Amino acid sequence: MLHLTACLREMATVLFFASIPLALSAAPAAGPKSKPESAAEKVRKALDQTLEISPESVGSTLDSATAFFQEATKANFTVDRGTLAQMGLDPNSIQLSVKKENTKVRTALRAILQPHGLSYAILGDTVVITSDDMALNRQLRQRVNVDLDKVSLETALKDLAKETVTNLLIDKKVAKEAKAEVSLQFEDVPYETVVRLLCEQAGLKPVRLGNVLYITSSAIAKELRSEPDLASSGIPGVPSGIEMAVPPVPGGAAIGLVPGRALIPAVEVPAAPPPGDAVPDPADKKPEEKKPVEKEKDKN
Repeated sequence: MLHLTACLREMATVLFFASIPLALSAAPAAGPKSKPESAAEKVRKALDQTLEISPESVGSTLDSATAFFQEATKANFTVDRGTLAQMGLDPNSIQLSVKKENTKVRTALRAILQPHGLSYAILGDTVVITSDDMALNRQLRQRVNVDLDKVSLETALKDLAKETVTNLLIDKKVAKEAKAEVSLQFEDVPYETVVRLLCEQAGLKPVRLGNVLYITSSAIAKELRSEPDLASSGIPGVPSGIEMAVPPVPGGAAIGLVPGRALIPAVEVPAAPPPGDAVPDPADKKPEEKKPVEKEKDKN
């Protein structure tokens, strides 16, 4: 009896230790795969790193500064020379004010660019130096690809904003509508168009407030767009949300607004005279007949 008990104990011990490697080698449950970082997200991280900034390293011109930051961050930098030319600025003649400090790249960039009315936009793998107004316009018009099938609007918008490194906020008052499922498949479509189409499927509207896209109800969007102090189209004097307001032109026509270009003033054309008051053409006017000059008779 004792011998049998001892054998059972030995068998239990062998089975216990034999089960340990199996437990340790068991693979953990696979979770949802996270999306790889987009090019814009990598650039954003590059701009978050801290560098030692000094006048000697950055230089005194915009071209020298972009060359320094490109080498330091390994990100692509480019200057929007067309927009700067419209502002009357030459990248080689802009004198930068740089102080020596350890700071984030994005902080140093803004401190250098803001005194000249400039800013930057992250577009894919490139940092574009441009005007403050044009920076957001370029972000809103960058081309994106979407392949969504029955995804909540909130998730779709947050993923899109993260991928493009743009600022987007959903109004808490429309939290229920933001959970609506949306579907959209497009390639090479402007970012703002995709946001609008996604919001339309949930009965919501995007409004541009500064450099933020605010997703809210149609009523609130309309109210915000009517407040020039809150909404900005990126073009001075034209208040609007994500849609640009178009000023009326005499005659009922309209002038399309192109970001970055000056508004062309409307030229008033004189109204045509009514049919009964025709104006004679100067070319049809007959020359006046000259009366013969009578010679004075000699007085004899």
